Amino acid sequence: MLLLVDLPRRLLWPADRLVLALLVLLMLNACVGKFETKPRLTETCQTDWQSGIDASALSDSTTTNGLHVLVWNIHDRLLGESNVSKGGHTEEEVACIGDLAKHYDLVLFQEAFVRPAQIARYTGHVWADHPAFEEGGGGDWWPLRVFCEICLTPGLLMLANENPELVYAEPYEAFAGWNTKLNKADNFFSKGFQLVKFPNFWVLNSHMDSGRGQDSIDARVLQFRQITEALQRLVPEDASLLIGMDSNLRPENEKQDGKVLKEFLASNGLTLVRQHGPDLIAVRKLKIENPQSLPLKDVLSDHDALAVIVYPSSDL
Repeated sequence: MLLLVDLPRRLLWPADRLVLALLVLLMLNACVGKFETKPRLTETCQTDWQSGIDASALSDSTTTNGLHVLVWNIHDRLLGESNVSKGGHTEEEVACIGDLAKHYDLVLFQEAFVRPAQIARYTGHVWADHPAFEEGGGGDWWPLRVFCEICLTPGLLMLANENPELVYAEPYEAFAGWNTKLNKADNFFSKGFQLVKFPNFWVLNSHMDSGRGQDSIDARVLQFRQITEALQRLVPEDASLLIGMDSNLRPENEKQDGKVLKEFLASNGLTLVRQHGPDLIAVRKLKIENPQSLPLKDVLSDHDALAVIVYPSSDL
């Protein structure tokens, strides 16, 4: 009888790799693979997240002109209750994120992977969109798409106090990274962008590849060019435009990142309003006031947030 141990080692490698891949996918599914299915958030915020934030950034938007905008990578990609993974948001922390979002007319979240529906219900905004892709992007490859439900979403959640006229989402064709030292596991998730037309202006929300290696830099170049192609195809040149994103560009540390950002701004007639670390806000044909960075890193996320007041054309 032929025993398994008698087989040449080279014949065992494919089986070993398959088992290892399945174990990794099962762990991924246990950590981040599912949307939270509770109908709504039931915990209340107990964190003093407002300390250190300028009161003007939290003004009551119902009593002031302009639209109050929040852009923030909330890093809600791990279930805090998971036995496999630690360090994710608890429901109470997500309630704090929702409490902050309630102060704004327009919210652009990135990495809202786990609880988009609950956040939308909690904040009470009129409209919310959290795009998922049936095909395209890194999270689409088999068998990952079978094990990881949220891998088909870019993690983008947009909340607004008015309904849009058009909603468009597109996965990135380029992505890089296998969780190495320089390149992160960006091809485990279908990153992309969402483009939304409101009555008086357009809004784009996105999250780019995060690695610092050359493969990730090259991927971001192609991702920005894909955005530019979509903007030129869908958005009139004279239309007002707001862009908020986690660009994962760090031009202060990487010369190539500076060139990528400069090309993107010039190609789309954009003015950089605020950049803090990898996060940025840029506008075209929009009056803006009071751009700020909100110190929320290590409080409710691994990112600080950005805030600005914008005045669409009808408010000029």
